Amino acid sequence: MKRAVVENILCAGLALAVWFASGAAVWGAEATSIIQLESKCLILKVNPVTGTMWVKDKAGGMEWGRAIEGKTGEPRFRNLKPDGLSLNFEATLPGDASKMVIVRLTLAESAPELSVEMDMADRATKMGQWALLEPILFDSAKAGLVVADYANGHLYPLDAKPFPRTWFSLWGIDMPWVGVCDLQSGAGYAIIVETPEDAYIQVRTVEGKNGPVGAPVVGWAPSKGTFAYPRRFFYHFATQGGYVGLAKRYREYAKAQGLIVPFTEKLKANANIARLFGAPDVWGDASLSFARQAKAAGVEKMLIHGKPAKPADMRAVNDLGYLTSEYDNYTDILQTKDGEIDSSHAILPDHAVLKNDRQRMTAWLTWDKKTQYMKRCPTLWADAAKATAEHVLKEWPFIGRFIDVTTAEGLYECYDPKHPMTRTQKRECGPALHRVFRDRKLVMGGEHGIWWCVPVVDYIEGMMSGGFASWPAGHLIHPKTKDESFESPWGGKFGKCHEYEKWGIGHESRVPLWELVFHDCVVSTWYWGDSSDFLLQAAPEITAKKD
Repeated sequence: MKRAVVENILCAGLALAVWFASGAAVWGAEATSIIQLESKCLILKVNPVTGTMWVKDKAGGMEWGRAIEGKTGEPRFRNLKPDGLSLNFEATLPGDASKMVIVRLTLAESAPELSVEMDMADRATKMGQWALLEPILFDSAKAGLVVADYANGHLYPLDAKPFPRTWFSLWGIDMPWVGVCDLQSGAGYAIIVETPEDAYIQVRTVEGKNGPVGAPVVGWAPSKGTFAYPRRFFYHFATQGGYVGLAKRYREYAKAQGLIVPFTEKLKANANIARLFGAPDVWGDASLSFARQAKAAGVEKMLIHGKPAKPADMRAVNDLGYLTSEYDNYTDILQTKDGEIDSSHAILPDHAVLKNDRQRMTAWLTWDKKTQYMKRCPTLWADAAKATAEHVLKEWPFIGRFIDVTTAEGLYECYDPKHPMTRTQKRECGPALHRVFRDRKLVMGGEHGIWWCVPVVDYIEGMMSGGFASWPAGHLIHPKTKDESFESPWGGKFGKCHEYEKWGIGHESRVPLWELVFHDCVVSTWYWGDSSDFLLQAAPEITAKKD
């Protein structure tokens, strides 16, 4: 039965249940009363004074959240209106009482889920970063947070001190969800963000039964400085299944968004994708003689990047059954000298991203610090790619194309009036770029990988790596020992090898979230500066672990 129950808590020891007609607002003294919603699967209690929520699974009795107890004082939530399975209310932003957010909580009728939508009457309101709701505590001694934070997946113990990472920008990590789960019972919940382009997850420390633990909360960044649009996410609560079950729930969501495009479908559009399966990823020698030696040695499949001596040689390599591809990059640009625009040259500074501080955005910096690339505005990617495609593919019979950076970098904005861009528009520019070549029947590759690229990319280099590199992996600098220290061209220092051993490759901390979701859609490899034998000199014991 759909219902909204308000438990009056103003008198000590007195519990008086008051029923409200659907849509009735809670005013005056009752504005500090606990609100209860109930669906077929869940019971939700909301404390308007503290802003905390408590959830119970009706079938198994599992509970999430801190104890909901009566407190008097100025309520954080106002004008509460229970409406069937929903609760509408208003809340001011922490630290800025002049900004009022309209919130709607809704329990799914027949699923263990709670959706959250936030809006403003005036979406042009100027905003900073903000987080409104309190985190839902998962109080378990054996719980961890799982997240694909520029890695296939990590598991961070909720009681870790200090917590390894407390901030995850959803405009930069690989999938727009996080989960918390008990590693023994499998119970937990996922937070799946439906409008992730301007969202982040912050891990806050809250007090549990056995001491402080981490708990995730959803926060928001402005879009071009304003609220801009409704912000939405939902909780999926589970009593079993662990992070595998949570990943499966995100896969269901991703499928509904059109993101799950399995190879069974991709092969119908391009049969050459089959050349990718089981193929080693090879850089450094694209010659016909190398390809013939590999074939004679019994290598039936190979992904080869680069150009041989002439186009006829590439056709011969293709005839051996191999997949020929080439490095390409539309993000990092230098000044064009003749006015011609291609993958790595454009008109500067005009074509570079203009940041909100009116400075042009820089990009790759060579290891010797002598060459500074600029960041081409993504709205200009596709046009540059079309020119390159026409020129290159007219002469060279490539079967594939590897586009660097695009699927590895986060979302950002451009404030140039000639090519303005929000983070949402930036995300849309990525698939548009890849489709320039995909529509020409090329097998598409990209750096690292991110959720929105799956329908248009077939292989990604780097998803199997777990980050925390203690050496300049992007610059392909081999460390000689574990203790060797490095400083990046930008001035930052790399971490220590023990952090890489724990978080970058450690079997206790790595979980295959990406593969659980997209295993049948994209082929993943190690990062090129973290490949199978890259640490053979500094840490030879790791090589076998990667193989």
